[in-house]
Formats: sequence, C-alpha cells, structure tokens
Amino acid sequence: MNSVSETTALNQRAEIRSAVLTLSGPAIVEMLLQMMVGLFDTAMVGRLGAEALAAVGLGAQVTMIGTTIVSALVTGTTALVARHIGAKEKDEASEVVRQSLILGTGIAFLVAVLTYNFASSILHLLFRGVSEDALMAAASYVRIVAFGIVPVFFIITVNGALRGAGDTKTPMKINALINICNVSLNYVLIFGALGFPPLGIKGAAIATAIAVAIGGGIILFSLFDDRLLISLRLNDDFKPNKFILKRVLTIGVPAAIEQTMMRAGQVIFSMIVSSLGTIAYAAHQVAINAESISFMPGFGFALAATALVGQGLGAEDPDRAEAGGKEAVKMAIMIMSAMGIIFFFFSPWIVRFFTPDEDVIRVAATALKIIGLCQPALAIVMVLAGGLRGAGATRSVMVVTTLGFFVVRIPIAYLLVRFTDLGLAGAWLGMGIDLIIRAIFIGALFLGGEWKQLKV
Repeated sequence: MNSVSETTALNQRAEIRSAVLTLSGPAIVEMLLQMMVGLFDTAMVGRLGAEALAAVGLGAQVTMIGTTIVSALVTGTTALVARHIGAKEKDEASEVVRQSLILGTGIAFLVAVLTYNFASSILHLLFRGVSEDALMAAASYVRIVAFGIVPVFFIITVNGALRGAGDTKTPMKINALINICNVSLNYVLIFGALGFPPLGIKGAAIATAIAVAIGGGIILFSLFDDRLLISLRLNDDFKPNKFILKRVLTIGVPAAIEQTMMRAGQVIFSMIVSSLGTIAYAAHQVAINAESISFMPGFGFALAATALVGQGLGAEDPDRAEAGGKEAVKMAIMIMSAMGIIFFFFSPWIVRFFTPDEDVIRVAATALKIIGLCQPALAIVMVLAGGLRGAGATRSVMVVTTLGFFVVRIPIAYLLVRFTDLGLAGAWLGMGIDLIIRAIFIGALFLGGEWKQLKV
C-alpha cells in the first residue's frame, strides 16, 4: 500500500513538474527575447556615451510609473481567468477579459496624456543630480514613448489573460515579433540606415513606440481567434459589468498599489543613485540591464506559479495549487543561484558588453557582484509572490513589498550613500538586504497556506 502511495505521489510530482516546465518554457524564451532587446538597446545607446545611457534610464523610470499603474490591474484578470479555466468555465473567463479591456483602455489613455504633458516636470523634480542635457534628452524620450502606453496596455492585458489560461506560447510569439521590430527599428533610427537620418535617443524612443503599436494591434486581432483558450466575438456584449469589474478590482487594486509603491520606491532609489553623478547612474543602469538576465527564469517560473495556483484553486484542489508553487520556486532557485555565481565571478566581462567606459565598468561590476549573492532570495520573491497573486492574495504581497522598499531598501541605501564612501555599492547593498528580508516574509506567507481559503 505504501509503495502504491509513493508511486502515486511520484507520478503527481512528475506531472506537476511537467506542467511547470510547459508553462514556464515559452515564458522564459519570451523573457530571453525581451532581455536580448534590452541588452541591444543599452549597447546601442551606450555607444552614444554615458549621458545618453543615463537619459534613457531616467526616461524609462518615468514611463514605467505610468504603465505600472495600468498593468498591475491585469493581476486581477490573470487570477480570475486562471480560476475560471481551472473550473472549466471558458465563457466566464472570456467575459473577464472583455471587462478588463473596457476598464483599462480609458485609464491607459489618461496615463498616456499625463505622462506626455508632465514628463519634463517629473524628471526635473526627481533627478536633480543629473545634468540638464541628460534631463532634456530623457524628457524627449518619455514624450515619444508615451504614445505607446495604450497599445502596451492591450499587450499586457491579453497576454496576462492567456497566461492565466495556461497559454504561454501565444504571448511568446507576439512578443518575439515586437522585439524583432524594436531591434530592427533601433538600428535604423538610432544610427541612421536605409536612408534615414541618425536620431540618437529620439530614434530609440520612436522605435519602441512603433513596435508596441504593431504588437498591440496584432494581440487584439488574435483575441478574436476561437482556437485560443479565451476569445472574443464582435457581437459580444461590451457593456460594463459591475460585478465582474468589482472582482477584477478587488484583486487588481492592491496589486496596482503594490506596483505603484514599488515603482515609487525604485524612483526614490534612482534619485539616491543619481545624487552620485552621471557616471554612477550610468553604471547603475548597466548593472540593472545585466542583472535582468536573471529575471528570465524568475519571470517564467513566476507565471507558472500564478497559473497553476489559480487553476488549482479553481478546480478546488488546493494541495495541487501549493505543489505547483513549490515546484516552480525550487526550479527557479536552482537556475538563478547558478546565474548568481556567474554574476559574482564574471561581472567585469558582463558589463563590458554594454559600455567601453572603464569608470562605468568598474562601478557596475561591483554592483553586479552584490546582487549575484542575492539571487536565491530574488527567486523566492518573484515566484512565490506570483503564486500568491494567482490565489488573489495581492494585499499581503502589497504590504510586504511596500515595507521592503520604504522600511528597508531606501533607508539603508540613503544612509550608506550619504554617510559612507561606498557609493553605488552602498545603494545596491540596501537592495540586497531588502530582497533577503522580503524572501523570508513571502516564503512564510505562501507556506502558511491562508491563501487557499480566499474567495474571489
């Protein structure tokens, strides 16, 4: 009897591991493609100098604030779609997507208008330690990229819904096309090719806006394909449904607050770094882009945890939901720890890919060594937070994230930058300590299991 039980348990674990790999595989490939675009973007802009690197980095901070407010609402969409698919309720899942698109389009448009009109004011308010030329270039970058906020919302919403349904291949294909467009247009518009004039930083912004506009159109069109796990029809009812919108917002609003607080924390963190000067901020930007390599598996396994936890709860099988989250985080820890070792020992060679500036290389390499040691903690934070979001436990994640940034990361970073000679390394030590503490709390919340009783 015991051998039968053990065999059954092993089979279930193998089945869950297969599901994790099936879901995370395309998502990891998708993140790899996005990472490569980020690497090439940074490398191309880096050839324009440290000031150009700083300008694009500052502009990205501002645009991320706007898109985060909108995209975080999609957490509610993903969680509810996962629940309905787990309960085999395709029509209800598709209705959640319709209502999410109705809700978010207006908000995305408003965010785009505000971002466009107040780009310069926000940058001058937040980043006073950076040169005026870099701030002016960053403002120009933000105004152009703002035109892509609405299509970015379409992409994020539909991709989030498809992932909740267990389809990670379609988002991978769509984002692959976007990335190919982005890189190609970057080459043409930044340096000037095929008869186009070299536009520098403005060229990078235009390339991004055009690429996401193409992707947004394609993803909306694909949603009317009945072969997808969720789909829409032209004769569907697109009137607001208060009940469904309330369910989406109940999960999405805490996630939006969490992401907003996280982005605000990142902006304040960037302000602390920018006070060290242009070289330090350029090194900070390079180190972030290099570290983004580790986001690839974290992103993929987090999406797997979100889908499996949500679908398990929808199928009224909380034990399977928990097993999915645990298996996903185990895989993430193994892979990201290996990446951390590479970051630690090979950091100078990694950052040299982004810039030939020796001062930037020296400072960025030290930061990358620090974050290399924190990769297991980052894996836990990313994946188990994804599992909790899939269950709808977004309030708990919101509290942990907010406390991590504003009680741990920012105070420690400020003190080490202001009162020691550590420079950028001091700021990144604050980041590392924050990740370790958040990993402890997120892990405890997931293992505690209270999320299994949530009704959404």
